Amino acid sequence: MADNTNIQSIVPLIYDLQTYFLQVQALSNIDQAAKSDLDDLNIVSRHALRMIDYALVSVDANQLQLPLTNVSASAIANDVTASLLKLAKAYEVDLRVETTKTMEPIYTNEAAAKGILYGLAASLITRAQESSVGKKRPIVVIAAQETTPKTQRLGVYSPHLPIGSGAIKTSTKLERRSRSVSPADFHHSGLGLVVSQQLSNQLGQKLQRFEHRGNRGIGFYAPMSMQLKLV
Repeated sequence: MADNTNIQSIVPLIYDLQTYFLQVQALSNIDQAAKSDLDDLNIVSRHALRMIDYALVSVDANQLQLPLTNVSASAIANDVTASLLKLAKAYEVDLRVETTKTMEPIYTNEAAAKGILYGLAASLITRAQESSVGKKRPIVVIAAQETTPKTQRLGVYSPHLPIGSGAIKTSTKLERRSRSVSPADFHHSGLGLVVSQQLSNQLGQKLQRFEHRGNRGIGFYAPMSMQLKLV
């Protein structure tokens, strides 16, 4: 019999996928679909598949230890930002990237680190319409910053959207629920948060809240390359 904890942990994935592909079905059934509708169809499909990929990285990490390598935190932040630009545009969110100018390599698993950032940022982007910021487009920033000579922080923050310790609590609750949400409740389905939480746990780096320039954020801390520590 499958472990019940593992079953519960993928429930948000099931409901997210249902919602994603209901959106795809609705868009595909529109008569004489406009190019913008087809573009939305493509964006939703790509985002769903990418989220599945990161969810599978998390599932695999439960079975095998994640291999760690020397990677660039700045490159990870830029890659994730590039992969989310179209989704952010569809949700009318201004997505930005911010990195410390010169950064040494960190020692982590590249796919897991990307999955954590992607899940956190996607969660903020798809919930942006819930938070009223007047006529301003909400801003989401994906950041890679050197916090100490031996540690770097990767995370997301926003001057407009709520994020912080509540997101960590939400992801933990979602992992433990047998049914996380109604299938129609897309913005609270929590797949991105669950995947981010699980991957950060598997890296041994818990999600933590932080403040940057007066803005609240959430992310994780990665150690500098082991090779550089020996120099």
